[in-house]
Amino acid sequence: MDSPVAQAILLVVFAAAMNAAYVLPMKLNKKWQWEHTWFAFSILGVAGVPTLIALLTVPRLWSTYSSVSGGTLAAMALFGGGWGVSLVFFGLALARLGLAMTFAICLGTSAAVGALTPLISQHSDQIMTRQGGFILFGVFVVLVGVSLCGVAGHRREAIAKEKNTIGPRGFVSGFLLAFISGILGSMLNLGLAFGGSIQRAAHEQGASIAMMSNAVWLPCLYAGFLPGVIYCLYLMRKNGNLPSLKLPGTWYYWLASASMGLLWYGSVLLYSVATVKLGDLGTSIGWPLFMALIVIVSAILGFATGEWSHTGRQPVQIMIAGVVCLVLAIGVLGYASRSQETAKTFQRSKSPALASLSAE
Repeated sequence: MDSPVAQAILLVVFAAAMNAAYVLPMKLNKKWQWEHTWFAFSILGVAGVPTLIALLTVPRLWSTYSSVSGGTLAAMALFGGGWGVSLVFFGLALARLGLAMTFAICLGTSAAVGALTPLISQHSDQIMTRQGGFILFGVFVVLVGVSLCGVAGHRREAIAKEKNTIGPRGFVSGFLLAFISGILGSMLNLGLAFGGSIQRAAHEQGASIAMMSNAVWLPCLYAGFLPGVIYCLYLMRKNGNLPSLKLPGTWYYWLASASMGLLWYGSVLLYSVATVKLGDLGTSIGWPLFMALIVIVSAILGFATGEWSHTGRQPVQIMIAGVVCLVLAIGVLGYASRSQETAKTFQRSKSPALASLSAE
């Protein structure tokens, strides 16, 4: 494992495992309802843990924001708030669909939207090219994979009702929540795209290249945790179970919720370090590998935790086929993205002015 690429791939594997497993601590909070755990996770996991890690990795953290315009911070907060809504939808889908299906539908949709949006809005002239064909094919395979996961979930719910067994319920609403969450999930990356000035300021303050993005996440995450807190407070007041946050013997539930944030944000950090080690290959190899591994690991964890027990072989087989399609699609989209980056590099090499502009 002396090769930087081998080390980076190992980091991506660990990052994907952490990301796929970050919701597992919810299963420990048996005396709490969904809204209690998601409330604690929103405060401690989405805001608290990233703040602590940023303070430890970015010297003079708060002074890095003094050189940033108010408009930039407002845009980052707007994107972070949109992502926060998607996070709430993800949590609600999780309660209805379970681990394996929620991750599969959400990440599959996110991969399709992330590839299709720039193709249509910025590179419409490439739709009929070889690269555009790969992207359209990848999106088509995503739709097939998501549809198969949907069929599997519908069959699972039908069998559970027939056998009167306990399992995830509310398939239609859960599927729609996961689908919308996948569409909105990319807004956090848009916030990061506006944070170049914060990254530079953090680097000038002494933060490493791998850790300087920790300063960028905070404005987004501070806005992103609010939708979860507000919605969960609304549910607790509506259901009259707000006092359950202080039930005897539930003190460690808060630690479980904080560990969700540690796993989730830790996966982001490991992936960031991996992309630095991969260099120019970071986005073309690391990202599709990261997403594909999350889909695979979440499916394995879903099966291991009994989400698909007592459903028979057919739903499981359909779900596996859907996961295989999504992994294949993510690989195709990753290849198309790599082709696009190669084309951009070639164009820059022909135009020194463009290369200089891109470097800035």
